[in-house]
Amino acid sequence: MKRLCVFIFLSIFPLLIFAHGITLTDHSQIKELSRFRIMGTIELREGKNISAPVKYRTLNHEGGMKVVVMEILKDDTVDGERGKWLYVLMTSPMWVEGGEWLEKYQKFLIFLPDEMPVFDFEY
Repeated sequence: MKRLCVFIFLSIFPLLIFAHGITLTDHSQIKELSRFRIMGTIELREGKNISAPVKYRTLNHEGGMKVVVMEILKDDTVDGERGKWLYVLMTSPMWVEGGEWLEKYQKFLIFLPDEMPVFDFEY
């Protein structure tokens, strides 16, 4: 019995380590206070001004950018890609393209393309 329990644990343990939450491809489900992780390169702007210059660019790394949506500004097309402008709060620190370290709990305006899936989605 003990061997069976150890076997079951060792069989399931790798699945638990690599398990992720909900992957969302339909961005119409994103609401204020939604939480998720974005993988890929995202431009970060300060304030809620869509025409503001890009302050930082995220790195495409395994941790991604973890955010909470504070406000949904509007649907738009940027460089031929449809998506949403979101005002978000970062919930974990991360490195950005210029080598800077950004601490968590900073707010940024981002454009999230419709084709970019988000991970670990929570309503």
